[in-house]
Amino acid sequence: MSAPHHQQFHDLYVAHQGWLRGWLYGRVRCGFTASDLTQDTFVNLMEQPTPPVLRQPRAFLQVVASRLMINRFRRMTIEAEVLRTVGRLAEENQAASAEDVASHRQLLGQVLAMLAHEVDVKSRTAFLMARVDGLSYREIAEHLQVSETRVKQYLAKVLLHFHTRLANANAVPASRHD
Repeated sequence: MSAPHHQQFHDLYVAHQGWLRGWLYGRVRCGFTASDLTQDTFVNLMEQPTPPVLRQPRAFLQVVASRLMINRFRRMTIEAEVLRTVGRLAEENQAASAEDVASHRQLLGQVLAMLAHEVDVKSRTAFLMARVDGLSYREIAEHLQVSETRVKQYLAKVLLHFHTRLANANAVPASRHD
């Protein structure tokens, strides 16, 4: 980011960060989430290759923040669905045969291998702390020095990654009709 663009961004942030956080808080009713979304909105703006010309900066920031809220809601919905599915599988596995148990252990090994190589460090750490160590979101947030919302985002990211990888691995290739 060049010096003039840096100053323009700084001025925009100083002028509108507090307002945007308040606007977001009114929608999500969580200070941590409002702060995360505010930060993500400005990071999104900073990552633009060319800074946009903002005639109505608040309207622009509202649009970006709204899109981020929608994406967050979608991630949370996916996380909830994956957790429901995992819960159902766990209930079904309580009376599993030895073959099923071995299969599930193999699957767990694959998941842990993916976790070790395909997921960023903070997401992997949060997942292991939650699922292996049994820590609460608050405890994980304190350890990682992030908000509980960010911990949930890390877990959603890992679960979505696993879900996508396993769905792709289990997909049956379409047969060809010659």
